[in-house]
Amino acid sequence: MGKQYILSRVVILMVAVGLSSCLGFKNRKFGSDYSYTGAFHKYKTFNFITHASAEDSLTLQQYNILKKYIKERLEIQGYEFTEKKPDLLVSYYLYYDDLNMKGYEQEEFDIWLMNKPEEELKEHDPYRPIKMYMSQGTLLVTLLDHKKQNAVWQGYTSGVMADRTTESTAYLNRAVRTIFDQYRVFRKGYLRETSYSN
Repeated sequence: MGKQYILSRVVILMVAVGLSSCLGFKNRKFGSDYSYTGAFHKYKTFNFITHASAEDSLTLQQYNILKKYIKERLEIQGYEFTEKKPDLLVSYYLYYDDLNMKGYEQEEFDIWLMNKPEEELKEHDPYRPIKMYMSQGTLLVTLLDHKKQNAVWQGYTSGVMADRTTESTAYLNRAVRTIFDQYRVFRKGYLRETSYSN
């Protein structure tokens, strides 16, 4: 894998960050919340928790598509999929109806992460819960610290699919991009490793 290929993937990711809000999400809500105790610089591997019922073939199909898109995105950011003791467990759920959910008013994740020391903080800003009304078709993705058994980050976007019989996967792909544009964390050392290998 050439250095130019790696750099092009990074550039594409950064361009997606800038454009995702312009691609049909103007009237839709999206955001993310995080735990102050998340060891975001230490996570390297991931696996999935699935909530789809095998009896519901349409839902299962959509969940498999979501899993594919999420896996691709995390791998672009340097994380490795593994079934053996993953650092992160990825939970994802698609709500078809309107949803009242609780989020948190926090500093932007990027800014907080940049200023956060790598050792766990004993003191942090208080969590300030807020209520949010999400329109039909909300995708919620949660990252859980496997070792600590607690959620460390969640991203969400509304208006994903107004009709569960919709066959197009474009909105699922766009929803995943919109969510992970808010989780701009590359695995520690990933960019340096790819540079050294070329």
